[in-house]
Amino acid sequence: MSQVALQDVKRWSLSEWLQLPEGPPFYELENGRLIQMPSPRREHQRVVAKLFNYLDKWCTVRQLGTVVMEVDVALPTGRGYIPDIAFVRREREAELLAEDGKIHGAPDLVVEVLSEGSRSRDLFRKFEGYQEAGVRYYWIVDPEAWLIAEYALTEQGYVLRSVTEEGEVFRPSLFEGLEIDLKAIMTTTQRP
Repeated sequence: MSQVALQDVKRWSLSEWLQLPEGPPFYELENGRLIQMPSPRREHQRVVAKLFNYLDKWCTVRQLGTVVMEVDVALPTGRGYIPDIAFVRREREAELLAEDGKIHGAPDLVVEVLSEGSRSRDLFRKFEGYQEAGVRYYWIVDPEAWLIAEYALTEQGYVLRSVTEEGEVFRPSLFEGLEIDLKAIMTTTQRP
């Protein structure tokens, strides 16, 4: 029986997912099922790295908290994701950042950079998963459309706070004073 078939039959727990060896392959956990993640393309990784550098420098200088890239996040709802970028406020680091290098709980911010292999999951399933888990802010970065959509969690669920497009500067609600020029992070991608 193939590995994929075994994954389809077995229901995985969050603790079992956390015990998986480091990939590749990399898996996320949704509704007890392992979902193998496609390898990211070079352009995707460049956008992630540039945005990570912006956030990491901003947060480190101001001692706001910890920014991580592609780390396992064990959500309180039993889902396990590997977001492109996550941020945990300094006040919550002791609670969420474990010695195993993973995040146990809902980060304050999750950033997903859309790619061909992740677009629908990031826009729908993960959107719902992060919302249900209580992730305060969710940014969706679309390199094809050259835009960043910022969602903030309210009692009614996620509300779209801003959409920043080509030629504009992204000013996220979470980081007052931070300005990110889309051109600076998207220059590696082809303009449609």
